[in-house]
Amino acid sequence: MFDSASPGRYGPRDVTPDTLAPLFFLAASLLLVSGVLKLVRPRATAQALLDAGLPGSRAVARGLGAGECAAATFAAAAPARGGALALAIVYVAFAMFVGYVLRTHPTAGSCGCAGSKAVPPSPLHLALDVIAAASGLPYLAARGPSAIGWFTRLGWGSVPVIAGLALAGWLVIVVVTEAPPAWRAWTPPVDHDAASHADRHLVAEDALSIAGIGPGHPSLWPGVGADAGVPG
Repeated sequence: MFDSASPGRYGPRDVTPDTLAPLFFLAASLLLVSGVLKLVRPRATAQALLDAGLPGSRAVARGLGAGECAAATFAAAAPARGGALALAIVYVAFAMFVGYVLRTHPTAGSCGCAGSKAVPPSPLHLALDVIAAASGLPYLAARGPSAIGWFTRLGWGSVPVIAGLALAGWLVIVVVTEAPPAWRAWTPPVDHDAASHADRHLVAEDALSIAGIGPGHPSLWPGVGADAGVPG
């Protein structure tokens, strides 16, 4: 597994299909799930296409879903015979679409990549699409195993591998769907001015007054106010 030209150092030949097989087949599995969701619930995908200014309908969404299922199946069955290339093309298309939505509609609620499941566009989503597209590159230069051949070669070791891939897929879905909304909720608006600061300050003052907490209240500013000398 070491590059003979540089002893003790890893070279390009060390990145073999077996090395990236878990990532590659995880990407294929997620693509298959995405395609099935579009076939079953195409409305959100159609709406996302329309919102982006592209032709969108349930038929178009189902067509995309069918194409994704076909590419995922091809990738898993014959990665070295064009399946890896098909997977890369689909994920590159995903990345381009997400990048376009990020640029034109950065606050979009979903890019429609997973049917009715909201997948907000985000730099993280874009990066994961690029990684998934690159996961099959070793198959373009070397003959690698199909999904069945790889799992058969693992024997009983395939059981924990499958469990790990399922867990990894679930984590990817959770991160991609939940992290962007959480980040948006936490991050303050970028284009705010002094007036908006003042408005928020007044709203906060009103809320405190309604709660019976005014300026100098010891619960907010210990040691200030009429009760400053009252212990604890």
